[in-house]
Amino acid sequence: MTGGLTELLRIATKDQLFQFDGQLYEQVDGVAMGSPLGPLMANVFLCSIEEQLDRNNKLPSFYKRYVDDTLATMPNIQAATAFLSTLNECHPAIQFTMEIAENNKLPFLGMMIEKNGCHLTTSVYHKPTDTGLLLHYQSHVDQRYKRSLLNTMLNRAYRLSSTKESFTKECQHLKRMFTKLKYPVKLINSAIAWYTSSTIQSRHETPTELDAATQKPVRITLPFKDQKSADTVRHQLKDLGRKIGTDLQPVFTSRKIEGKLKIQEEKPALINHQCVVYTFKCDSCDADYIGYTTRHLHQRIEEHKASVIGKHLKEAHSVASTSLEEMFSVLKKCRGKMDCLIHEMLFIREQKPKLNTQSDSIRAKVFI
Repeated sequence: MTGGLTELLRIATKDQLFQFDGQLYEQVDGVAMGSPLGPLMANVFLCSIEEQLDRNNKLPSFYKRYVDDTLATMPNIQAATAFLSTLNECHPAIQFTMEIAENNKLPFLGMMIEKNGCHLTTSVYHKPTDTGLLLHYQSHVDQRYKRSLLNTMLNRAYRLSSTKESFTKECQHLKRMFTKLKYPVKLINSAIAWYTSSTIQSRHETPTELDAATQKPVRITLPFKDQKSADTVRHQLKDLGRKIGTDLQPVFTSRKIEGKLKIQEEKPALINHQCVVYTFKCDSCDADYIGYTTRHLHQRIEEHKASVIGKHLKEAHSVASTSLEEMFSVLKKCRGKMDCLIHEMLFIREQKPKLNTQSDSIRAKVFI
């Protein structure tokens, strides 16, 4: 398998033909610019070099790399030059270049790193060849993409700027650049104002700026449907929380987990029973009663306080029928009203309760 992959890579890098100015050429080394293999091969090549340098203890103590851009610290210019020579000896077709900090400033990955004493600050770096050519406002592109471009550039400026001053300076640069691209000044200013209020202020709020009541987040449990819906709800709650001064945090759970974790209100055992056949047994004598209900059982128990059961307790035992739940129990959980009628009749025939005025159910007889 490994041999097959190696052969495919060899074909993709060494046996490629291309035409330029009417002349046919063959790619004999490396990959063409813009090839999807470019970043992958650059990573593999540099990882191999780094392993060799690490084994020989020649890798700098501070060494950071992104694809083919590397940032390293050296004790002096001589050490940096020697390290560059070591890199250039790794492959005859590869020659590295080096850029040394000037005036304590060094650009790296679109960011200007500046040393101020013992601290480092960062800001957006613009290459001398940067023309500021981005999506023109008069181009036939949906309006949302133009607004999105503004937000993207503002977000880039914020992430690469370590100070408020450098971010403000970059905002002024973006104003000039987008004005040249014919973006309305009102749109530019509104985008900057929205980004500043919605992103920067919310990230830089301190506990002293928040009311004591809003410091504690309010978590809202919601069922998880899909990631797109979750992101939309999270964004809407964030906007709402900012308006009302409360930190609203959604907690997405599956319905199964939510049911296990949610604190259930404790209720009497009979409260939620419905569509059942039940029995009443007097705790002072052997009087009993069998009935059914399709509603919640506690509702039927309340009604029995004024029925033959309540009358029995009052006349036979001089007891007020204030609490009857302990004298009731469920005989059968049924599927529907007809099921209740049938089982009620069967239980009445079997147990012959003393307080029932009829011995069976007329409607149920049809099915027996």
